[in-house]
Amino acid sequence: MSMGLSGLGPTARAADGSTQPDWLANARLSASGTRARHDVALDLATPEQDGISDNLSLRLQGGLQEATARQPGPRWAGELSALESVGRFAARLLAPARLDLSPAAASLGEAQLALGENGRLHLQETAWSPQQSVARGSLTGLAFGLVSRADGRPRRGPGPLVLGADWDLSVGRTLDGRMRVFRESGDFSVEGEIRTRLGLEALEAVLLASGDRLTLSADARGSEFGSLQANASLRARRGADGMWSLPADTVLSGSAALDMPSITWLGRLVRENVETGGSLQGRVELGGTLAAPLASGRLSGRTLQLALVDQGLILSGGEFDASFDSDRVHLERLAFVSPNRVRPRESRIPFDRLTATPGAFTASGEVRLDSGEGDFRFDADRLPLLQRDDRWMILSGAGTARSTWTSLVLDADFRADAGYVEFAETPAPSLSDDVVVLGRDDEPAEGGFALSADVRVGLGEALYLSAMGLETRLEGELNLRLRPGLPLSAVGTIATAGGTYRGYGQNLVIDRGVVNFQGPLDAPGLNIVALRKGLAVEAGVAVTGSAKRPQVRLVSEPNVPDPEKLSWIVLGRAPDAASGADLGLLLPAAQALLGGPGGGMTDELSRSLGFDSFSIGQGELNSTSRTATSRVVGGGSTIASGPSVSSQVLSLGKRLGPDLFLSFEQSLGGAETLVKLSYQLTRRLSVVARGGTDTALDLYYGFSFR
Repeated sequence: MSMGLSGLGPTARAADGSTQPDWLANARLSASGTRARHDVALDLATPEQDGISDNLSLRLQGGLQEATARQPGPRWAGELSALESVGRFAARLLAPARLDLSPAAASLGEAQLALGENGRLHLQETAWSPQQSVARGSLTGLAFGLVSRADGRPRRGPGPLVLGADWDLSVGRTLDGRMRVFRESGDFSVEGEIRTRLGLEALEAVLLASGDRLTLSADARGSEFGSLQANASLRARRGADGMWSLPADTVLSGSAALDMPSITWLGRLVRENVETGGSLQGRVELGGTLAAPLASGRLSGRTLQLALVDQGLILSGGEFDASFDSDRVHLERLAFVSPNRVRPRESRIPFDRLTATPGAFTASGEVRLDSGEGDFRFDADRLPLLQRDDRWMILSGAGTARSTWTSLVLDADFRADAGYVEFAETPAPSLSDDVVVLGRDDEPAEGGFALSADVRVGLGEALYLSAMGLETRLEGELNLRLRPGLPLSAVGTIATAGGTYRGYGQNLVIDRGVVNFQGPLDAPGLNIVALRKGLAVEAGVAVTGSAKRPQVRLVSEPNVPDPEKLSWIVLGRAPDAASGADLGLLLPAAQALLGGPGGGMTDELSRSLGFDSFSIGQGELNSTSRTATSRVVGGGSTIASGPSVSSQVLSLGKRLGPDLFLSFEQSLGGAETLVKLSYQLTRRLSVVARGGTDTALDLYYGFSFR
C-alpha cells in the first residue's frame, strides 16, 4: 500500500490577501507485509526556502498484537529502524530502538541520535501513560550559530556556542525531577555593525520539579557582559483526568539581577567608530499571573561614556537611574559631566575660561508602556559636543521631547558658547545625486515613525569658520523646523563678522556676508561681498542669488569697468600700468572667477569675436621639435600656484567645415606663434599642417585600447 500528498498548506489567505506558503511540498506513506509483521515508511519534504528544503525520513518494523489480560486493546510492538532529517537541522538515528504503541501507553527503548556535526542525543528511557510518564536522557555537542552551505549542509562558524543538557523527570500524581541545559564550550556572537562575542564563560538553566511546584533558575557569566542571575517559580495544577496543566491564572513570582561591569561591547554593535564605556546594574521583580505578568525594578549606570570617534563627539562621566513597572518607565536622572579634552586650533576662543569647569548634560522624564506617551526634559551647560582640533564646539541650551510609539516631537533652544569648524580644501568623495544603488531602498515606509522638531540655534559670539579659503566668525540665529513628509526648513540669518577670503593668491576682506534662510535648508539666499582693500580702487567679487543658483559679478569702489576691476583684484594696479605679459594672468583669472555653467566671460568673448573656441592655459611652443608641443596641456581655467608667464598660451579656433579646423596659438610670454590647419581624413587618420615658429606637416593615426 502506498499513498502520497503534495502542496499541503493553509487554505486561508494572509492578512494582506497574498497566498500563504505550503507547509509540505510532498508527503508519502507506504506499508508492506502482514498484520503481524510489516514495514512502514514515511517521507516528508518542505518547500524550498533560500534554496534549502527540509526532509524527514522514518522507517518502522513490527506488527499488531492481540489484546491480553494485562494489555487490553490493540498494541503495536516493533522497532524504530531508521530516522533521518536533512536540511536546516540534521539528525540521524544511530541504531534501531524498541517502540511500543497502544491507546493506553507508549514507550521508546534506549536510543541514540547524531545531531548536526558533533551532537549526540541519548534517550535512556521515554515512556508515557495516563498514570505515569518518565523521561531520562542527555544531550551533548549541540552547536548554535551554524551557517548553511550552498548545498544545504550546515557549516560551523568560528567557535560557536556548544550546549549540553540532561534530564530525569517523572510525571504522575506528583511532579518530580530535574532538567538542566548548560554551556559546554564556545561563545555566542551578536550581529551588529561588527560581529561581537559576549565572552561567555558559564551558562546554565535548571528546572526543578517537586510536588506541584516548578522552579526555574538561570545563571550566565561572561567577560564582556558580566553576570545575569534569574529565578522564577509557579505551581502546576492536576485536573480530574490526571493531566497536569498551567492555567492562565497561575500565580507567577521571580526576580533577576544584572551586573555588567563594562558596556564597551555595546558600541561595536552600533557602528565601528562608536565607543561606549561604563557599567550597568539592574534588578527586576516578577509577579502577576501567566496571562497578566507584572514586572518592576530599577536600572542604573555609572561612569558612562559615549564617543563618536570620527565626529569628535565625546560624552563622559555619565550616570543614570531609572525605575519601571508594568505601566511606565521613569527616567529619574541622566547626567553627563564631561570635561574638555582637546584644544581647538583657533586661538581667539576663550578656551581657559570656558573649560575651567566640566560641561554638563542632564535629562529626566517618563514614558507610558501602553501608548508610548512620554515627556522628557533635557539641559546642557557648556557641553563639549565636538572635540577635535578641527571641529570643536561647546553648546548650552534646554529642550523637551514628547513621544508616542509612532512619533517624536522635539522643541529646544541651543546656543553655541564657542566653536571652531574647519573643512578640508578638497571634500571627501561622495556619490552623485543621479547615482542609483541597486538593492538600497531609501523610500520611507508608510506608517513609519513621525519626527517633528522646532529647534532654535544661536551662533553666539565665538563661532569661527575656516573653509575653502574663508576665515571668519559667524553670528546670527536659525529656527529649524521639521515636519513629517517635508524637508528640513530654516528661518533666520547667518552673518559673517569680519574675516577674509583667499582667492587667486589674494586675501579679500569680507565686506558683507549674509546668508538668509527662508525655506529649505539647502537653498538659502546669498548676499556676499569680498574686496581687496588698501588700494586706490578696492575691487572684489559679489555673490548673490541662492546657494543652488549663485550669481557672481565683479564689484569695485569707485566703480570701474570689469577689466579694470579684474586687474585691481589680481595685480593690484590699473590695466594700463600692467605689462603685456599680464594678459596671461588676467584672462585665466576671469575664467576662474566668473566661469560657470553658462560659460562665463570666455564663452561670451568667443561668441562676440566669432570664434568656436577660446582658451588660455599652460603649454609650450617649441620650434625645435616635430611633435605637437603646441597643444595646450593645462585646463583652460585651472591656474597652478605661481605659474610662469612664459608657459601661458592663448588659443583661438574656428571650424571651417565638418572635418576642417583652423587654429591660432600665441605664446603670451614670448614671440612664438603657430597657425594649424587640421583635416580629419577618416575616423582614425588625420593630417595637420603647421606654420609660424615651427613649420611642419604631420600625419596622425589614432587607436584606442578597450
